[in-house]
Amino acid sequence: MKKLFILLFLALSACSKPDPNPELKDPIYNDLNAELGIISASLEAEKVSLKKFEEELEAVVPQTGQIKYAMKRVEDSKSKIVKLEQQKQYLELKIAARKNTAHTEYMKAYNKKETWPDPSEWRNYELEKKLRAAKRTWDVKERMKEAGVGLDISKKADGAPSEAPPSGH
Repeated sequence: MKKLFILLFLALSACSKPDPNPELKDPIYNDLNAELGIISASLEAEKVSLKKFEEELEAVVPQTGQIKYAMKRVEDSKSKIVKLEQQKQYLELKIAARKNTAHTEYMKAYNKKETWPDPSEWRNYELEKKLRAAKRTWDVKERMKEAGVGLDISKKADGAPSEAPPSGH
């Protein structure tokens, strides 16, 4: 009986097989799938809105000026749908590429007996994602606030309030 337990223990501990689906442990792959879900939901919601806007366009009373606004809402909704479909297709391609990368990197790490996924890769991904989502406009006042620089012309350089200019009389 002891021999059976020892044999079973050795068989189970000696067998180390690679994970057939390592992408499921990859945080980048999971994040891309979450983004795809959000985009897909937005796309479906926008398609519903488009139908509502098209019904409103058909119900508009002619020569009241409302037709311009109704047509604009329909066109804006259509352009938003096109953009969302492009984002969805991009994410689907990105997910497929990440799946292949995950398999390749996992097998390299498995053969070298290293840990996978690499935490530094996830940090870099988060940083890139944050930079892509960052505001791309330049606001001088906002930048000055962030830097702690202020333009207060009522104070002198030493911090004391300035005096009123002398009068000419």
